Amino acid sequence: MQSKYIEHQLHLKAAQKIKDIKGFYTHCIASFLILPFLVFINLQTVPQFHWFWYAIMAWCIGLLIHWVNVFAFSKMDMKQAWKDKKVKNIVGNVDPNITDDNNKYIQEQYYLKAKKQAEEIKGFYVHLIVYVFSFPLIVFVNLKFVPGFHFFWFALGGMLIALFFHWLGVFGFEVLGLGKKWEDRKMKQFMNNNS
Repeated sequence: MQSKYIEHQLHLKAAQKIKDIKGFYTHCIASFLILPFLVFINLQTVPQFHWFWYAIMAWCIGLLIHWVNVFAFSKMDMKQAWKDKKVKNIVGNVDPNITDDNNKYIQEQYYLKAKKQAEEIKGFYVHLIVYVFSFPLIVFVNLKFVPGFHFFWFALGGMLIALFFHWLGVFGFEVLGLGKKWEDRKMKQFMNNNS
């Protein structure tokens, strides 16, 4: 039983690693699709100012951060320690009357949910940090090279919309009453209707 449990844990870790790697490759593919489009837009609208280099640089920084998160941090203990701490905060204690096998299964389910939630929270904060550091650069580039047209307001609008939807996905549905409790209640309702 113990070896099966360990094998299952290894399978879960491998599946997560594969998911992370696929996410990085998807980011790379998106880069090769979106960046040429930005170059085209720049050269068609403002050919005298090549702002696309700043977009390429910012995108490459994002790719580098993603690569570090997927490949470099996965070999360090820091990432796992942070996740374990967040999972422990979210999971809490389990009912001691549950049998050992059921306890392991339930504990694993709580762990997986908590791990997913911790990764979503971390993703939101990384998103926020990238915006906090990139927006002043966008303002600087705009005011330095094209002071007559303040395109940074459009960038700010897009950033705030994207950040709002990310916040909504991570935290906001709880505030609106459509969070995990609602999902669990609906899940039970659907399961009772189908049985």
